[in-house]
Amino acid sequence: MRDFTSDDLAELQGWLQRCIRYDGPYTLASGRQSAYYYDGRGATLDPVSAWLIGRALVDPLLDAGAEAVGGLEVGAIPIADAAALAAHVTRGVRIPTFIVRKERKSHGITSQVAMANQPDGSALLRPGRRVAVVDDVITTGGSIQKAVDVVRELGCDVAVAVALVERHESGGAALRGQGFPVTRLFYTDDAGKLYVDAEFAARVTTPAAR
Repeated sequence: MRDFTSDDLAELQGWLQRCIRYDGPYTLASGRQSAYYYDGRGATLDPVSAWLIGRALVDPLLDAGAEAVGGLEVGAIPIADAAALAAHVTRGVRIPTFIVRKERKSHGITSQVAMANQPDGSALLRPGRRVAVVDDVITTGGSIQKAVDVVRELGCDVAVAVALVERHESGGAALRGQGFPVTRLFYTDDAGKLYVDAEFAARVTTPAAR
């Protein structure tokens, strides 16, 4: 990644490491018990780390040919916004965002998806549109799966699903088993130790390469 260096990687890892608590046990959204808890919003809601996250995601999204980026509320919202802004600022590429609501609205246009306006007035999410689905964490993969199901109902093709952190519960493997690509920046073991994904690390440049 021409815009993301090894120094940036180390800084981002530090931010995400501080999002992990080890004073469990914790009950996860899936109902499972865990000795550690990761809450990525401690990083995604800060402008400094959000800018790092956005720049880290630009190449994976562009390489996949994503024409829009989004995911399930609320964890995906700041990640998608950061990636879209970074793509615009660093590459001059427009990748609009969308939000998948957990439940369909009961008022107004009753849509389950909020999306950016298109200049020509057409719908951002429409048949054939290649989209990226993002989230802060994969545990069982349920949040990403729900977002994927909704955008597929609209006829979109899921170009890639990206998580900042994949926990040790094998949710990513279950998603990959459905045949669409899943990318992670970091992953944890069953003790909650944070590691850099090898494929993500291979994209990173050295500071001297700037």
